[in-house]
Formats: sequence, structure tokens, C-alpha cells
Amino acid sequence: MNSQEFTHLIKKLRSFRGLTRKSALGEILEVLEEATYDDAGFLDVGGFKVVVSCDGMVETLVKNDPFLAGYYSVLVNVNDVVAKGAQPLGFVNIISSSSSETRRKVAEGMREGLKKYGLRLLKGHTHFDTSYDAVDAAVVGVAKNVLPSTAARVGDSLIIAVDVEGRFEPKGWLRTFDSTTMKSSREVLDRLGSITELAKRRLARACRDISGPGVIGTIAMLCESSRVGTKINLERLPKPEKVRLEDWLVTYPGMGFVVSTNQPEKCLSVLRRHRLAAAVIGEITVDEEVWLSCGRERGLFLDLKRESVFGVEK
Repeated sequence: MNSQEFTHLIKKLRSFRGLTRKSALGEILEVLEEATYDDAGFLDVGGFKVVVSCDGMVETLVKNDPFLAGYYSVLVNVNDVVAKGAQPLGFVNIISSSSSETRRKVAEGMREGLKKYGLRLLKGHTHFDTSYDAVDAAVVGVAKNVLPSTAARVGDSLIIAVDVEGRFEPKGWLRTFDSTTMKSSREVLDRLGSITELAKRRLARACRDISGPGVIGTIAMLCESSRVGTKINLERLPKPEKVRLEDWLVTYPGMGFVVSTNQPEKCLSVLRRHRLAAAVIGEITVDEEVWLSCGRERGLFLDLKRESVFGVEK
């Protein structure tokens, strides 16, 4: 990759819709006086931590592929809960559409997701008389120890762990890499079990699942949450062989996590034993800047002292 290509890549990543849409959170966070920007929330209940995540599907996905939207409403929330080190247990949802066919396909996708992830349906609600199509859902889980986004520390190794066995599926601006639908429930849950094992054994400090903003955007969210920076070597990034790096960096993988740890070798051993492709791609730094490098090229992606992924005023 030459200098011009590298500069273009950074500009593309900075303007990626999956990342820029996160800035709308700032005004809501201010109103709610919320200062923690995490995948999921948690609270102590009788010696356990109850972990909860909620999410809404992108409207274009609901319109273009309602079955997949229903399935992903389970997947994305499971990944958020697992990223905190929790075991997902139950699922709730809201389906909004005036189309009976759309509602049914969404529900069928949810049913497939519930089977895949071994979740119990706790409650659902349906809006029949809306002028829009939407799918919103939440997953609840439990953990003994959690991996918050706020706990990355200077000097930690930054690990990417991802399932690269699957297929690349562009859905408009939203690019996805499906690594779950073709696998059995046992295979999927075993891979996810690697993250809960890291939490139980206290091998990692912080974790986020790689979500809509892509891998670099997700790393930036982890860094902003922990008020740290990082230096990332893109050449070390695990990725499917047939997917271009430029595409992979703006892809939502079916199963992918960013892990901050001071015990990288032990973490890598666990992740690889559970058949995730895992590698140390960088380190956590004190400067609150996210730097990217590829070969001889090096550039600043975000200066989190002045900029905010979440739209928070600096």
C-alpha cells in the first residue's frame, strides 16, 4: 500500500457511515447524564452481575432482508453481552411493521437466532399500525466477572479475535461477514465461550464486540471509553483470505472481538483453542490517539483528546 492509498483508506474509515452515525449518541448521553459508553450495562444482583444489551436494526436491512434482520437482532445483542464476559440467557423484542409478511419473516429470523444461541424468549411486542419497519431487541445474561470498555490500561496488548470461516455479504452500505448461519449451535457457542472464559479466568481487562463501525471504529470506541490511545498494525489483522483489507475494515463480522489484556499469550491460547483467528495487532498508549500503520505508512486516525466517536463535547 503506497502513501496515497493509505491516506485514502484513513479518509474512508473516518467518513464511514457505520462510524459517523455513532456521533448522534452524544446528545442523548448528555440528557441522561451517562458517562460510560459500553456494549452492555450491568449491575450486581446476589453475587452475580446481570448484563443487558439492547439494539435496533438498520432500517434498510429490515426492508431488504427482514429474516436476516430478525436473526441479527439476536446475534448483535448476544455478541454485546458476551463481550462483557456474560452467558446470554433471555431475549425480548419489538417488531414494528404494517406488513404481515415482513413481521412474519422477522419473527422467523428471530426463531432461528434463538435456536442458534440457545436463548429463551422472555417477551415480545408488536406494532401493527406503523408507517415504518423496525426491529428492536434486547438480551440479558449473567456473569461472575465482567470486561468493561472502560478498563483498558496503558501498556496492554490489543488483540483482535474473529471467526474468519464464513462468507462476505454486502448489504448496501452495511457490509456483513456471515460466520454463524452455516455452523451448528454447538460450534457457535463454543467460539463465544472463549470470551466468557477470558472473563472467568480474569485473563483480559476490557473487551468490545466488533460492530457497525468496523474493527478500527470499534477499537476507537474502546479507547475513548477507557480514555487511552493505541497504535495498530493493520498487517497483523486477522481477516478472511478472499476479502480485501479495505472492505474488511468496514465490515460487521458475525463474531469478532477487541480485547485489551496484560496477559496476551494466555488470551491467544484460549481464543485459538476455541477456533477464533486471533492476533496482537497493537498496544494501548497514554496519548488518547488512534494511530494506524501498514508497511512503511503511518497515519493518525483519530485524536480522542479533540474528537469523539460518541459525539461527546471535548
